[in-house]
Amino acid sequence: MQGFDYKFIEQLKNKNDIVDVVSRYVRLEQKGGNYWGVCHFHHEKTASFSVNPSGQFFYCFGCHKSGDVITFVSEIEALDFSDAVKLLAERVGLALPTIKIDDEKIREQKRKKERLNALLKDTALFYAHNLRTSNAEKHNEYIKKRGLDNQTAIKFGLGASLNFNDLPKYLLEKGYTYEEMTASGAVDVKDGRYYDSLGGRLIVPIINQFNQVVAFGGRLLEKADFAKYKNTKETIIFSKSNNLYNLNNLKKLKNEKGLDSVIIVEGYMDTISLDKAGFYNVVASMGTSLTKDQARILKRYTDKVYISYDGDFAGQKASIRGLEILKDEGLDVKVVSLPDGMDPDDVVKNLGREGYETLLKSAMPLIDFKLDILRKTFDINTVDGKRKYVSKAIEVIRESPSPAEQEDLLKTVRSLTGTTIEALKRELYSTHKQENLVQTNVIHEVNDYSDSKTAIAGRFILYSYLFNKPYAEETDIKSIEFILPEHKKIRDFIVNRIDNGQKIVFSDLFDEGDTENKELSKIAGLETSSNNSYDQSTYFNDCLKTLKLFVVNQKLETLTKQFSSETDVETRRKITVEMSNLYAIKKKLI
Repeated sequence: MQGFDYKFIEQLKNKNDIVDVVSRYVRLEQKGGNYWGVCHFHHEKTASFSVNPSGQFFYCFGCHKSGDVITFVSEIEALDFSDAVKLLAERVGLALPTIKIDDEKIREQKRKKERLNALLKDTALFYAHNLRTSNAEKHNEYIKKRGLDNQTAIKFGLGASLNFNDLPKYLLEKGYTYEEMTASGAVDVKDGRYYDSLGGRLIVPIINQFNQVVAFGGRLLEKADFAKYKNTKETIIFSKSNNLYNLNNLKKLKNEKGLDSVIIVEGYMDTISLDKAGFYNVVASMGTSLTKDQARILKRYTDKVYISYDGDFAGQKASIRGLEILKDEGLDVKVVSLPDGMDPDDVVKNLGREGYETLLKSAMPLIDFKLDILRKTFDINTVDGKRKYVSKAIEVIRESPSPAEQEDLLKTVRSLTGTTIEALKRELYSTHKQENLVQTNVIHEVNDYSDSKTAIAGRFILYSYLFNKPYAEETDIKSIEFILPEHKKIRDFIVNRIDNGQKIVFSDLFDEGDTENKELSKIAGLETSSNNSYDQSTYFNDCLKTLKLFVVNQKLETLTKQFSSETDVETRRKITVEMSNLYAIKKKLI
């Protein structure tokens, strides 16, 4: 449990009811003894995500993820175990105990992270102070030029780097080492000289959902041969693919007022400008292509996303890549089509809040936007260009599950190309049938498997002990031999609890650092499933026989091979006696 006392973790989970916690992220509906909702860990339309209040765990019948309340928060917020515990403790006002960490490497890693967080916070304060001095005249001129006021600058923690030398000196005076400075990304070194990695730039702190400064972005104030925008490097506390700019304010907005949708832009200044115009639900991908991790982060906050990248053709094609990733995570995504050459900041400045609001209202769904991009990609005034456009357009239209929508989109292609609806339908449906046939074969192939009887038997036996079924009390689990390594590990957990006089709680297994155990998820599914109409006591005894019979047969097979290869008479006699005893046991089991 990564240094936390078992009693504290038990108290934490008792105070954080899993149904209450999950309800903050997933809309749940009670059916029978469980609560059901649409899983946020994979794309689905039918609710297969179940929360079990009595066992205090969740299980998804679609992706088979399972765990306790700590596991859920860790997964949904992309946190490690310690940070998930911290979040849950803050939620219920529970003071964190002093953590005793036995592993020296873990202790050292924790210490490094804490030092870097402190260093970056001090750096942000240093930059913010600089901005309020007379030496930051150019920085303040740039802020005014962008139409930003002092209140906005404070909200986003804007700061100023005045030169390359002051920051390292300041941090050294604060007690930080050069090694810590470079590890944070705030300071670089060249030829033995340490310098501010964002020297001379307007500074934008990157703050995570816990209000911790994890990195910085810097904007040049004058034209130069090198990059206009620059980020500090990735570190042990900052990864671009796992972060979104302005996530701290987005989380605050969701907690205070709720959140209907999120707008994604490319850069810091677009985010800040839209916020100044009254669009507070904005995050930036920091100039990189959207990742699955970022899509999953967004899904925690909303189901509806607008991509608002620059209005040039390259920006629009980048929007498609982002849309595909967001769509795969089950988000409803639309594209805000900006005028050519404009970014969101330009739109707000030139067209005002109302102009951007109009563009938001006319945002296109993914499939329409794809067709629009294809129209701009191919010259449909040429024979070759028209053919390529039609072929690609059919591929896009095929993605729609709605015949009515397909019909509507085909009409768009017809009006652009002059191709008859009948010809377009023939191409759509003939290809579609072939794809369906291939897809059916693939699905059949993927699902064509079954668990062995032994695995199923072992799983049900462990399930009976983990959920304290009364019929399991008559059998000593220590006497049962399990086959699968995962089952043996779970058996050891149960035995340890029994030997120490502790109650067996299924969700405690997720504190053992084995959340990827597929067998554990399948066991969770047995308790969550509503199909419990069979006689569990009788089935338990049948499973015991199945497991014991498998073990006996395995031993008999091994002894038979030993007997065949053995030449010593006395050893063969002993093997014969042992095999005779096993056959007697087998006879009773059959």
